[in-house]
Order: sequence, then structure tokens, then C-alpha cells
Amino acid sequence: MASLKWFRMDRVRKIALVVSVVLTAAFVYSSFRLASEMQGTIGYVSDETWYVPSSRNMLREIFKVQPSYVEADGGRHYTIFFYTFSYINDTEQELNRILREEYGGYVSMKYNKTPALAIVVYRPLDVESLKEDFSGIKIIQSGYPYPDNQGIEDYLNTEHPPLVKYIIGFFMMAFGDRPIVWRAPSIIMGTLTLILICLIVMKLTDNEILVLLIFLFAFVDSVFMAMTSIAMLDIYTSFFLTLSAWLALRKNYFLSSIAIGLSASAKLTGVFPVAALLFLMLIQKAGVIRSIVYPTAVSLATWVSVNLPLILKWGLQTWISQVEGGLRWHVSSRPEGPPASTPWGWLYNENPFSLNFKPDVIAKVDPVIYIMALIMLAFVPYLYWKGRSGYLVPAFWFTFSLLGYSAVYVAGNHTLYSFYVITLSPTAYILAVLLVYAIGEPKIFKDALKSYASIFRRRKPSCPKESGEESRLGQEQYFTRLSSVT
Repeated sequence: MASLKWFRMDRVRKIALVVSVVLTAAFVYSSFRLASEMQGTIGYVSDETWYVPSSRNMLREIFKVQPSYVEADGGRHYTIFFYTFSYINDTEQELNRILREEYGGYVSMKYNKTPALAIVVYRPLDVESLKEDFSGIKIIQSGYPYPDNQGIEDYLNTEHPPLVKYIIGFFMMAFGDRPIVWRAPSIIMGTLTLILICLIVMKLTDNEILVLLIFLFAFVDSVFMAMTSIAMLDIYTSFFLTLSAWLALRKNYFLSSIAIGLSASAKLTGVFPVAALLFLMLIQKAGVIRSIVYPTAVSLATWVSVNLPLILKWGLQTWISQVEGGLRWHVSSRPEGPPASTPWGWLYNENPFSLNFKPDVIAKVDPVIYIMALIMLAFVPYLYWKGRSGYLVPAFWFTFSLLGYSAVYVAGNHTLYSFYVITLSPTAYILAVLLVYAIGEPKIFKDALKSYASIFRRRKPSCPKESGEESRLGQEQYFTRLSSVT
């Protein structure tokens, strides 16, 4: 009979695994399709307008290489930046003639906000010769046409760390400079995040059926697929934070610290779980020195290592000034524009951020998931006391990230956007699943409420001063009575 029960359980696990693989493939396909459909302005969607050009510029300025964008008909794209608009007006006719006669090319777009022309050529472009013929040329950049923004040819997005720009740049160099390539790393990061969430849930519950809820959350919580399908920073931060939580759950605190450092190297707000790991290690008695050094020094060393190419290019002093500028940027409000919202407002869709139109892509959440997560947070202390110490990981990562964003808001940055919630989403999904898991054992909630009530009712008795031994015995008796209640 026991062997039959084991066979049935093994069969259920295999079915759940197959369904999980199918749902993962469906998520990848849906994200890829959405990424392919979004066009934006000249191919740039939302803040891709800044991150993609800065990736291209970083390749040129830091690594001395340029990506290429070649269409199916053989047309190669370049953007020519000039020093002044007047120089373009004076030489545009001659430039058109040279492009047509020598390269079989043409001007595909004339910019309005920056002195530049986008061109397409069908024979190899002699960049140096063109610069000699037209002294007013500042930069000739190969690759996808730039968005029309002033100073875009020099923009390096120094208010944010460089890791994501490195990754996008690598994909540009390897696979070509076009929109789906910019977004491919985000699809990878989002999919890996989804897999890590499933692994964490499996480790905490040992229940394959509950893992399937994660896929339901990922499909109904619009922000997750939206951020997985676009070349922005936050899905990278979300991945590395989820990785750090998974490693911390496995008590690999050193690698967890490295993951937090990588998260902060994608976006500075990825640093918030430093406090989560520190407190977790102290509670788990990992040693005071290790508990301080790993989350702080190891994470910092990782972050600095990622920044080394910039340090070597600019020098330490210039790099430090750029970091200081980034920190000021994070605690300062930007001019009015896209709809801003409070960190707590993200959880119930206060002013959701529109990422794209046609198709409409909005960074909004399913509030039910986040309400479930908040409810579960209330019971985590009791469950930890009952021996489920692993529950502290998603609870700490969620709580300290939310507190970190709230601190940024209080510090003066009131232009926070709803898509930032993606860094909270993985742990919110985990907490919501844990709530469903606990519902299967409803006595937990009753006992937890009893325990909390007994703590609030507790009053220190007034009695004569006791000796040390009498005091110790009295405390033991008190806690024995308390445990019998709970």
C-alpha cells in the first residue's frame, strides 16, 4: 500500500514537472511575441530610449567597438552626428551625392533635436574618408538609428551602474543591433527569475502542485511579463535579488552577497536586501563578523569590480563624482511627466506606468497577489518560531526592498514609477504561495493569533526583588506556561 502511494506521488511530481516545463515555454513564447510587437518611437520603447543608446555609446567610448545593424536587403545603418545644424544645412546636398554615387545609399532620417542624420548604405562605408571630406562630422556610429534626443550620442546613463549596458552591448555585438536583440537578455532574465521562484517555493513547501501557482501569478500579474519583454534595468535587478534569496535559503551567504552586488550593479536600488541578508545571518547565528562583512564588503567589492572599466577609463575621482551624482539623482524628484506613484501605491495600482502603446503595455499588478503576500508577512514570525526558518528569506527580501523604496520616497524622490515593483514581485509570489500552503493547515492561523495575543497581553508582575536564581526559575515557569498556551 505504501509503495502504491509512493508511486502515485512520484507520478504527480512528474506530471507537475512536465506542466512546469510547458508553462515556462509558454511564458518565453509570450514574452518574445510581446517584445517583437512593441515598436515605440524609432524602435525604442519607454526608457529603452536611454538604456540602449547608452549601451551603444559605452561600447564605443569604453570598449572601442561598434555594433552593426544590417537589414535583410543588405542595407547597413549608420548615424552621423555633426557639431552644428548649420553645417548639415551647408553640406547635406554634397553628402547625399556621395552616399548615392559611392555607396548606393541615402539619408533615411534627419534629426530635429540633435544635429544628426541617419543613413543607409549598400557598400562598405569608408568612415575615415567621409570624416576627411566633411570636417563638421563629430561621430559616425554604426548600428540601429538613435532616438531623436539632444546629446544622445554622448549619453552614458551614469546615474545608473553599468552592468545592464554591458550585457545589452554584448548581445548587440554578438547578434546585431536591433530591438529584439536588446530585449532578448530581459527575456532570459525574466525566465530565469521565474525558475528561481519555483525552486524557492519547492524548497520551502516540497509541493510541486503549489509551484504551478507561480506561473499563474506570472501570467496574471501584468508587470512581470511587461518587464521581461523590454530592455530596461529592473528585470535584471529582480533576477539577481531572487538569485541572492535562493542562495541565502541554501545558506550560501557568500554567493548571496555577490548576487546582491550584481543586483546593485544593475540598478542602485538592488542594494536594499543587504540589510535583509545581514539580519538573516545574525538570526541564523552565522557569526557576527561574517554577518557584517558578507552583505556589506563582499557586495561592495562585487559592485566596484563591475565598475572597473569605467574607473580605468575616467579615473577614480571622476568615477566617484559620477556615483555621487547617481546617488543624488535617486533621492531627487524629476520634472513632471510620466505618472508617478508611491512604493505602497504600486501594490494596488496607483498611477500605473504605460510602457508602450499599440500594443498597450502597462506596468500594473494584480493586487490580490500582493495583499496575500502582506497577509502572509504577518504570520512569518510565528512560523519562524515554529521552526520554519526558511520563511524569513522571502519575508526579509520583500520587506527590506519595500522599506528601501519607501526611504527613497521620504528622502525626496517623489517621481517613482510603478514598474519598480518588479523587484518586489518574486518574493510577493513566494509569500502568496506560502499563504495558500498554510491555508491547508488552518490551525496555524488560529495558533499564531493566540500567540500574538498572549504577547500583547503580557504584563510584568509587580513583586519583591528576587535573587538571581529565583528570577531565573520564575522566567522558566513563565515561558513554560506561555508555550502551553501556544
